[in-house]
Amino acid sequence: MQQQIHPDRTPTVFTCANCGTQIETASTTQNHAKLDVCSNCHPAYTGVALKEASGDRIAAFNDRYKPK
Repeated sequence: MQQQIHPDRTPTVFTCANCGTQIETASTTQNHAKLDVCSNCHPAYTGVALKEASGDRIAAFNDRYKPK
């Protein structure tokens, strides 16, 4: 493998603009960055968002294709 071709990784703090949660990781380009949403406040992860097609999909299938 070639030596000295990879960029240096520096500690980076990502801050959620919505809830203020800070996530520490490493990055090659920035020391600090802001996120729009994180997994702590995203509706899909927190369970706040309701599924549009949350009805009983099996019952809908059986009603549509039940024998006549």
